[in-house]
Amino acid sequence: MENINSRFEVLSDSTRMQILSILSEGKKLRAKDILEHLKISQPTLSHHMQLLVAEEIVSVNKIGRECFYNINEASILSMISSLQSLVSVKEEKVKEVKEDREKKDKKEKKKKKKDKKK
Repeated sequence: MENINSRFEVLSDSTRMQILSILSEGKKLRAKDILEHLKISQPTLSHHMQLLVAEEIVSVNKIGRECFYNINEASILSMISSLQSLVSVKEEKVKEVKEDREKKDKKEKKKKKKDKKK
């Protein structure tokens, strides 16, 4: 869970989300290509890319001296799955509470009927 938390922390930055948006077109891009879309310096981009790569949100493929970046879909899908499990757990819990309430209501109705008969 700690790994997922740190991934979400990395994604909490708007510049890094912009980078992911640029990479979401499905192409492998160089830092130079990414910079064309952003109003940041190359060292700033390098810092953001290091964080994204360290958390395995973005993959890097080095060919010679060039680094090509793309989204690590497996990592993103893992994060989505973690969030979905939270929702499904909540839905199950709500269902359990609802069923418990219905059982209690039935018991109270039966008890009231018995009390009326007496």
